[in-house]
Amino acid sequence: MKQLAAALAFGLLLVMCLDTRAQEFAVTIKDPDRDGLPVGKGMPITGTAKIPGGYRLWILVRRTDFEGVWWPQGEAKIDPITKEWRVGVTFGSEDDISWDFQVAAAVFNPEGHIILDEYRKRALKTGDWKPIEIPETASPPQIVKVKKISHR
Repeated sequence: MKQLAAALAFGLLLVMCLDTRAQEFAVTIKDPDRDGLPVGKGMPITGTAKIPGGYRLWILVRRTDFEGVWWPQGEAKIDPITKEWRVGVTFGSEDDISWDFQVAAAVFNPEGHIILDEYRKRALKTGDWKPIEIPETASPPQIVKVKKISHR
């Protein structure tokens, strides 16, 4: 009986720890505020976030048929008071008109952040913006889907 009680107590503690850990990562996308929003060449993506120290929030974009790869758009600098962030993104090229895109707000540990930051710096210097597989996220990303209707 004591073993059962100990196992139940341990299970409850584990659930409480996991729930507390999940609450440490609070990320929302405010704009675009719903799936299916029509977009052009690009737009500022906005939201709010509360994440633990040492972690970084990145905004990523991909065409929905590019399963498994993303274009890192930039790190979201979170205002320490309002918890708001804003990152400008680009939705592909003119050839991508009429395609759906996913926008993700994802949290990464320091190693993941370095991979994304180095990719972005290299792409800015070389102009080579091929999509990449992203590192493992620290919490489930927030994702919204938009539809590209123009390249203006």
